[in-house]
Amino acid sequence: MRYGKVLIVNPESHGEWKGIRPHIGLGYLTQALQDRGIEYDYLDMNLGHGYRQLQEKIDKFKPDLVGISLLSMEYKKFYRLIAQIKSGNPSIPIVAGGPHVTILKERVLEDCPALDYGVVFEGEDALFELCRGDELGDIKNLIYRADGTIIQNEQREFKMNLDELSFPRYEKFELEKYVPEIDIYSSRGCPHECIFCPNRLISPVYRARSPQHVVDEMEYWYERGHRQFNFDDDNFNYVKSRVYAICDEIERRGLKNLFLRCSNGIRADRVDKDMLIRMKEVGFKYIAFGADAGNNRMLEIVKKGETIEDIERAVKDACELGYDTKLLFVVGTPQETWEDVEDKVRLSRKYPVKDVHFYNIIPYPGTELFDWIKENGYFLRGPADYLNDVSVLENTPVFETPELPAETRIKLFKYLGKVQKEVHRNAIADIFSDYGMAGKIAGRVLSNKYFKQMFYQNFAVRRIAERIRYKKAVEASGKDAA
Repeated sequence: MRYGKVLIVNPESHGEWKGIRPHIGLGYLTQALQDRGIEYDYLDMNLGHGYRQLQEKIDKFKPDLVGISLLSMEYKKFYRLIAQIKSGNPSIPIVAGGPHVTILKERVLEDCPALDYGVVFEGEDALFELCRGDELGDIKNLIYRADGTIIQNEQREFKMNLDELSFPRYEKFELEKYVPEIDIYSSRGCPHECIFCPNRLISPVYRARSPQHVVDEMEYWYERGHRQFNFDDDNFNYVKSRVYAICDEIERRGLKNLFLRCSNGIRADRVDKDMLIRMKEVGFKYIAFGADAGNNRMLEIVKKGETIEDIERAVKDACELGYDTKLLFVVGTPQETWEDVEDKVRLSRKYPVKDVHFYNIIPYPGTELFDWIKENGYFLRGPADYLNDVSVLENTPVFETPELPAETRIKLFKYLGKVQKEVHRNAIADIFSDYGMAGKIAGRVLSNKYFKQMFYQNFAVRRIAERIRYKKAVEASGKDAA
């Protein structure tokens, strides 16, 4: 055994969702280690833990190896953290995985000298083989250093039978600090070709767990008191028959009073009213649609593979059936005009959706969007700059186009911020509609950005809000909370 004790670290990242739920990818990774006899410990620095707490964890656990997951956004901050870990613990090797390593590969080790290893794509098998002591050159998906040279090994085939992987139990995670909702990946991979999405670079092969295995996971947590589950797949409804089979399995096992969500955005072209009805019967109450564009011209340009008719039909059906419906859009894509963006606004206002997000599109290296911007000379800032500036996640332009120059983009996002607040305020006012003027006041208060910041930064407030939402959803469906 090369490494018998592994400390897995989730570094603090920027964003409103940080610390909301446990990192499901690291959950799978730690479970794979535990199943194979590797002792692990875990620290999520998004839960208010700084470097002092990390070093205390290292001193107490005494790991043989430290593993860390890297995103491309703020990657220099993560490099500094890795350097700090190595400086304080020079004898402990460090391995990094995650989307950033998968996309940039050996360059990550070139730019971060403190890193000893990198793992690309899915890491459950590669990390175990590294810990077990296999010859470094034989471990597929591994990047390592040898005599001053960085070596990238052959890529392994994607695991097709996902039922072979144990779902996460999160035994060393601080579950009490997250909202009481369990994220589920019922599938992996995305076969679609959206020009802006890095996921097709990270996991381009679609694979699905069996309905029985998915509901095994739900039942495990159900028996421990959990009733809220979020299907966070990129393609939960890619195979329609499987959605029905999951619903049938939930019903067969008698899992009641569930609050089920699909927050990551399901495909509008692979859902119909009958499916939505069946999903609602077993507890689905919240659905997001990754619309991304508001008309067919832009849907074709971004290679969404859907039509606006698909999207409108799905949104209309979901709203009519009483789902809490959310729309997700990217803004600023090639050839997009202000009028094209207005089509997104019209769609957001046409139906009683509960929330809408207009994302400033980020060109991640390796995507078709990134290459198009570079070829046309439209970058305002280089990736080393904008990927380390979290303001781009809000409204700071990274590039411009003839249709939407930089100044126009700034004005556009100020306008869209008002639209998003309007939709959110109306949704909250609808929830409190029975309270008259007090309900309207509640809508304005709860949609205020400062209240939202308090919600996302305060663990106790988040848990209370989630419990209230679950209770109201159960009451609305005519049931009593468990």
